[in-house]
Amino acid sequence: MTSKNTIQPTYTTDALDALEKAGLSRRTFLKGTGAMIVGFSAAGAVGILAPSEASAGVPLQGSTDRRDKLDSWIAILHDSTILAYAGKSELGQGMFTVQNQLVAEYLEVPLSRVKLTICDTALCPDQGTTSGSQSHPTNFNHQRRSLMTAAATAFNEMKKLAAARFGVTVDDLVVRDGVILVKSDATKNVTYGELVGGQLFNIDLDPTIKIKGPKEWKILGTSVPRYDIPDIVTGRLEYARDVRVPGMVYGQVVRPPRVDAKLVSVDESSVADIPGLVKVVVKNDFVGVVAEKRYQAIRAAERLKVVWSGGLTQPANVPDFYQKLPHQPHFYDWMLQQPKTWGRPIDSGDVDAKLASAAKVIEATYYYPYNMHGSLGASAAVADVQGDRATVWSPTQSVYGAEQGTLSRILGIPQANIRVIWRMGSGCYGLNGADAVSFDAALLSQAVGRPVMVQLTRKDEMAHENYGVPYVHKNKLGLDAQGNIIVWDQERWSAGKGGRPSSGSPGNVITGVNAGQPIPGFTPSNGPGNVPATFGGNGSNDIPSYMAAVKGGVVNYLGTITSERVVTHNIRSPFWTGPLRSPNRLQNTWAQESVID
Repeated sequence: MTSKNTIQPTYTTDALDALEKAGLSRRTFLKGTGAMIVGFSAAGAVGILAPSEASAGVPLQGSTDRRDKLDSWIAILHDSTILAYAGKSELGQGMFTVQNQLVAEYLEVPLSRVKLTICDTALCPDQGTTSGSQSHPTNFNHQRRSLMTAAATAFNEMKKLAAARFGVTVDDLVVRDGVILVKSDATKNVTYGELVGGQLFNIDLDPTIKIKGPKEWKILGTSVPRYDIPDIVTGRLEYARDVRVPGMVYGQVVRPPRVDAKLVSVDESSVADIPGLVKVVVKNDFVGVVAEKRYQAIRAAERLKVVWSGGLTQPANVPDFYQKLPHQPHFYDWMLQQPKTWGRPIDSGDVDAKLASAAKVIEATYYYPYNMHGSLGASAAVADVQGDRATVWSPTQSVYGAEQGTLSRILGIPQANIRVIWRMGSGCYGLNGADAVSFDAALLSQAVGRPVMVQLTRKDEMAHENYGVPYVHKNKLGLDAQGNIIVWDQERWSAGKGGRPSSGSPGNVITGVNAGQPIPGFTPSNGPGNVPATFGGNGSNDIPSYMAAVKGGVVNYLGTITSERVVTHNIRSPFWTGPLRSPNRLQNTWAQESVID
């Protein structure tokens, strides 16, 4: 077991090998050492599977149906070490460190005694995608399924067990660094490890549990060094590209050279003389090579003769809107002429009349281009697919929905048999190649029956990543004689294709589509018709914050502009798109603040 708290696995490779040779799983080992075990399966505890267990057909169990159980979140070892499990990954925002603080705060133990594991589908609760600034409210707010509720519930249960042991009330007890003492007689005390005796909690999370206020905090709210920074700056942190698995080989993908190009033929003889070549892999329009060494795989991918159909090409002059990519100078005109959807988030019904009577009308149109993430390091992943089971080490932001569910569809393997283990990847606020490269590695591993690492080249990632969404944003603002805004009319067009993959939309990224999964459908509207105002959510900031959003006489926003209309259009993008920092909020806010200026 590692001696310090990092994002590394709790057990080293040597330790797992030793357990395997002894015929023990991690969970079985913990049972024998007086631990309170985390369990997900309905039949009992299922832990990190050693290779011998995986080959014996023991099913991997996730926690999607056990998030109400305390044992899905917290375990206690014989030495009072606290094992905690969470489903939010570390993307550079410091959540790993502060979640350790959270557990230590509520169980009233030193930080050094908490060992947190995050985003491993064999161990951790499914807490959705790490995105939208939701990690903090998900685990720190008072809700039924949160790490805070779990830690508080565990603390309360430990005091109940101690009270029963000493024949006193819970109020007669005090906790100091994980030792529970009777206030009137400190000789009566018990550690967490002594108290649990290797048993499960076997209770639900208590959503009504008392939550500490900031004035009660002793560990939360204090400044502590980030757990990951020392290992990052000294090169010890295991990024996805640093994962090594016995028998691992290296893969490289061969992407289509043009948008929507289809595979015609592959000449495997063109790379037959490359040393170390393991296999040329073809599945629908997905093409890749596997070799013993990474350099050999790169050489094979460069030399492999692949014939593709035409796909969309760049015209020499005025664009053919339906057959070719738009010429860059005409791109925004092209957007306005495409088949589109219609939406009307808000409409007060008096906008045209108000504009006609305004003392002055300001009109401004803003054009927002495709944006590339251009992550500092290209994405990498490792996959080990053996028969109907798979393990994938991935830098994904969503080990469950984006990875486990999509891999099940792409590989044809039951989702319960797929284990995804998060590893740090290149920084990304939005969507880079993390999911696509994980699918690449899994497809290549399935084809050769060996663990495969894939690290995208910069060309691979930048040419085929999901770019930030382009926009055309038209605004009309009517002013009164004093210069106050009295009416705002806004219409915007955005071009999208794809986004975050999931079990329901594996074709949201290049690998999914090339492997034969459908691109999510797009159905344009015939015209505006009588599109009613929805007054719906504002996750993309379509409705400016300066509007009042009046519905039924009720003001829903803090803004003061009551003559208000927003019309939205979506078109099909020729390029892959996805969130860049946030889904469309950046584009809308930039245009709205610019026209205010």
